[in-house]
Amino acid sequence: MRHNTKKRRFRVLAAIWIARAGGRDTLSGIFRFVETHPDWQIVLVQSDEEFTPELVRTAKDRGFDGIIATIPGSEETLAALVETPLPVVIKNVRSPAFAARRGPTAFIYNDNDAIGRLAAATLLKNGRYASFAYVPEFDTDWCRDRGKGFAARLAESGEDCRIFNSESSPAAPGKDAEGLAAFLAALPKPAAVYAATDQCATNVLAAAEAAEVSVPGQMALLGTDNDEFLVRHSSTPISSIKIGHVKMGYLATKELAKFMRGRRAPAKPVQIYIPPVSVVERASTTPVPPATALVARAKAYIADHAHERIDVMDVVGHLGVSRSLIEKRFRQLEGKSIRQAMEEKRLVEARRLVEKTVLPIKEIAARCGFSGQNRLSHVFKARFGLAPEHWRTRPSLGDHLAKGI
Repeated sequence: MRHNTKKRRFRVLAAIWIARAGGRDTLSGIFRFVETHPDWQIVLVQSDEEFTPELVRTAKDRGFDGIIATIPGSEETLAALVETPLPVVIKNVRSPAFAARRGPTAFIYNDNDAIGRLAAATLLKNGRYASFAYVPEFDTDWCRDRGKGFAARLAESGEDCRIFNSESSPAAPGKDAEGLAAFLAALPKPAAVYAATDQCATNVLAAAEAAEVSVPGQMALLGTDNDEFLVRHSSTPISSIKIGHVKMGYLATKELAKFMRGRRAPAKPVQIYIPPVSVVERASTTPVPPATALVARAKAYIADHAHERIDVMDVVGHLGVSRSLIEKRFRQLEGKSIRQAMEEKRLVEARRLVEKTVLPIKEIAARCGFSGQNRLSHVFKARFGLAPEHWRTRPSLGDHLAKGI
């Protein structure tokens, strides 16, 4: 009697968006597993348009033995994934709907908190920065989790984190070029910026160029995914965190293999979190040079003492360097003199007091570090077009002051 010795062939539906490095690396991990398992056939779909509810609902009838999904798809597609009897491995897709799924299931996620923490640790060791900021690409849980990890690690070192939020593009803040440029221009320099993805990092770099913020001179920039097509060929090559997508693809396939070979399905879905691999450093995070740190110290001293009528020599004495050196470095990095920086700091505070209080102009001049009321009036009018007393009595402000606002 002849026995059928033909080995069973497993057919797997893989929904993977390969336009970015994460998808391509995930597919590499899947193929790495398949290389040693010739009994596997991978059928790839690459978009929401291909990954349809109908495809998922009929997958078993079409001869598929399992599904690997990294594309969220529509709500109808998610519902079909919940209902299919086929074993399913989900990578980086979250939905409350999955709570109702009863078939064999594994979830594989990036450890986004660890990714954010690695970003912060990398920038903290890189040099002394006057500010740190996070730019999410989307308003999604995984973007928020990276930002939370970044901010938490900074807080452990006594540093604050500024997070970019876009009024014009709240669902995709990383795409708001105009808002990003204004945000980056306002950051105290030197600044260190972490972007949620490499695509987001390239948007940040373009916004920095529009705002005339030099990278890495005035701002360090770190991305995520190490998408070499993007980061190596940017105007300034961008440092990036390498994510464990290859490992995730391999493990997704390995978990699916356990299910398809008839091993008992776990009582609860399997959940696996993958930490980041490493940081690939490029020009965008070149360590802050001594001159940049020196200017940062000068700016911090001006911010704390401008109201005390300090002059340039007070700054020089605090830093313990020659006047010519700090004047030259300050103008190179800030585009203005130390005296101009002090006057700008005083003017900003003076305008605030003019607008928000009824203090006499003479007292405001004294509080802000001006040599007298005449000096304040002169520079105020030169900057804002009106003397302080006339600025205060503009109709739009006069009504507020009359009400004590």
